[in-house]
Amino acid sequence: MVIRPSTSSQHGSVLLIVLAVITLLAFAVATTVLTSSQYDQALANRTGLLKARRMAERGIAIAAHPVVTAMDPLLEFQSEDGSEGYRAIMTTEESRLNINMLLNDQNAPRLEQIFQNFRLQPGAAQGLVAALMDWTDEDALKRRPDSAEALDYKQAGFPNRPFNRRFRSMQEIDMVAGIEKLNAAYPGWRQLFTVYGSGQLDVNEASAETIALVTGANPVMAQRLVQRRDGRDGIHHTKDDQPITAPQEAMQLLGLPQNHPAASLLIIQGQTLRIESIGWYGDQAIGVAILTQKNPTQMQILHREEFTQRR
Repeated sequence: MVIRPSTSSQHGSVLLIVLAVITLLAFAVATTVLTSSQYDQALANRTGLLKARRMAERGIAIAAHPVVTAMDPLLEFQSEDGSEGYRAIMTTEESRLNINMLLNDQNAPRLEQIFQNFRLQPGAAQGLVAALMDWTDEDALKRRPDSAEALDYKQAGFPNRPFNRRFRSMQEIDMVAGIEKLNAAYPGWRQLFTVYGSGQLDVNEASAETIALVTGANPVMAQRLVQRRDGRDGIHHTKDDQPITAPQEAMQLLGLPQNHPAASLLIIQGQTLRIESIGWYGDQAIGVAILTQKNPTQMQILHREEFTQRR
């Protein structure tokens, strides 16, 4: 005898199938809505970032104009509702030291002293300066036993090092043997150096920390110099600034003798203009920086970079 399923059982099975289909459809719809929402958000973020970059570029363009100065009110802009704007800052790249300019026999002792100010032991400082110089010179002779040349890098698994030329970026310095000692002793040391500029320090733009570490001056004296330079309001690039007029004046304010070795590293006005502009649109923000030689007839961009920035 053949036993047939009851009508109620068939209806129950159909209902389960229908419920399963409805569940799948609901899941598909929810997934589509979520994906669409994520896409819309990503598109909005991208649009906002593009508009923020456009605002940052606007600040760069204004600051690069030959008649604009570091105290010009045009360096800041914000829309009436605050939804977009930019803030540009003009300084010099000589507010940091060009490390390439220090990698020679004449300046090597000064760089060794700076590294000692970064809390490196004298021997380690001398070895690191030698390694940096061996990276940039053209020969294959080691300046010190604790330096590194082509054979040392090859044995360490880096057959194409050193590059035997000047550093083109601060990131390249991370490839130099022994740099990890400086990273451990003073992690923020890169903020004091650049691969652009004249190699001297602009005391009217450098931070108190940079001035103290480069000259070996007491940090309190370096801070006093900056306070005098920035005037009563303590804000740089305002009308009450009192710029340093000569390196000798800077040495006096730092409490250092005029014949101090650091005196040769100081200047009162750098020639490499650095412009940083922060642009924002809504919640999106981005920074753009350029280096240029500013003159009335022509602007040559030496370097351009973008950096992330929060509002």
